[in-house]
Amino acid sequence: MLDSNPLRIRLEAGEQIIWDGRPLRLAYTFRGSPFVFVFSLVWLGFALFWEGSVLSFENAPPFFVLWGAMFVAFGLYVAVGRFWVAAREADRTWYLVTDGRVLIRTGAFRPRTIELSLGALPMPQLEEGPRGVGTITFGPLSPYAGTFGAGWPGIRSGAPAFVAIADAARVFRLIDRARAAAN
Repeated sequence: MLDSNPLRIRLEAGEQIIWDGRPLRLAYTFRGSPFVFVFSLVWLGFALFWEGSVLSFENAPPFFVLWGAMFVAFGLYVAVGRFWVAAREADRTWYLVTDGRVLIRTGAFRPRTIELSLGALPMPQLEEGPRGVGTITFGPLSPYAGTFGAGWPGIRSGAPAFVAIADAARVFRLIDRARAAAN
């Protein structure tokens, strides 16, 4: 058990912890489609080329300088910054399963807590990858969930999830048994 889990303060009297954990930082940070990373490098390269070309002109129009700078900033975020944001979010994410609830605390800059009743929980879905690392989702997925990965503000899986956890199949079975006991 993780004694530093901030979700423990939300426990009700008599509520028993079945499992608590955190995401694996690297798996959480670098999830998503490799295509998006390749696209981000192409975008950044073109934006840098554009900005360099504009700046090479004497008396370049300020609009073109600012326009290019905006695309460079976006390219830097997509190629590098989103991984920093995802790592920060991974470091601030905790999961907890009790005999009555599933709790998630996450947020790169502003913490948010999600509580789900085991009795009303939809059938969880397990997506397991190499070495047992996986994601347990509690509801329907967004069509963009696996494409963009972490670090994209406003793009979420569409459902609460335990993302990038070790031994995901074992945790999935624990949740399934607790869910059956709660119903």
